[in-house]
Amino acid sequence: MGNLNLIWQTTAGDQTSFELEYITEVLFSGFTVDKHFDNGSLQTVLDNSVIVYSSMRGYVTPEFMSYLNSYKESGFTFYLLHLSNERPEDPCNYYALAKHVFRSYYAPEMAKENVTFFPLGFKSGYLNKEKSLLDCDSKDISACFIGHPKSDRNELIQVLEGIDSTFVHKTNAWNCPTSLSSDECIEIYKRSRYAPCPMGWIHPDSFRISEALEWGCVPIIKRHNGLDYFQNIFPGHPMPVVSSWSEIPKIIESSDYCSLRDRTQEWYLGYIEDLKQKIKNKLQ
Repeated sequence: MGNLNLIWQTTAGDQTSFELEYITEVLFSGFTVDKHFDNGSLQTVLDNSVIVYSSMRGYVTPEFMSYLNSYKESGFTFYLLHLSNERPEDPCNYYALAKHVFRSYYAPEMAKENVTFFPLGFKSGYLNKEKSLLDCDSKDISACFIGHPKSDRNELIQVLEGIDSTFVHKTNAWNCPTSLSSDECIEIYKRSRYAPCPMGWIHPDSFRISEALEWGCVPIIKRHNGLDYFQNIFPGHPMPVVSSWSEIPKIIESSDYCSLRDRTQEWYLGYIEDLKQKIKNKLQ
């Protein structure tokens, strides 16, 4: 296949830049790509394109539908990369227009033949390009949480504040001014053994998981509706799974951390390679 056109139909700023590194340096790193930033103008129509767009709901505007139909009218092959859709109750019927759809936020209702799911990934700036990690014996933070207290996070914070050598930094909202910088968060993850990863307002997945994994910190995840949701997007993962955040002290007390960290890193690096190959297979 020739060059792959990545066309961002997202607005300039965070909506485009937030996942830019993850999309280009991980998901589509195995391709020669031409990047086109349309800023939501719906003007660029090219053959062999992946249309990157953000929509919280499962439906799109009539203008966006007209844009997709212009590909069909031109006889062009196109794929969709759907970001931000946390509400799986909406059907996304327009997916049928694309050759294949890649999307975050796994939902069984969306598990169709032409849909491939991927984890949320990480914010731009978190890619560990050198794959360098702090020696596990040198880590001086037992567990960390950086983020906005919501859902069951207050319970998590209360547990962490009762444990020695933990790090908690509370923010006031998503991407708020009191947030730590990416570099500051990376330093915390490098020094931390574990990072409990609670859900957001709606969905179990969060950027925190991949950001921790990139820097050698083992995520602790919680069952959602009694199930390990993450087996759907991280099949065979070795991350500790709890039913309650009150189980964290027992995990931290385990003497097998270095073995778990090494096993988790080996799995994660293999998982990323498998994901890239899966995407490559769908684009051939």
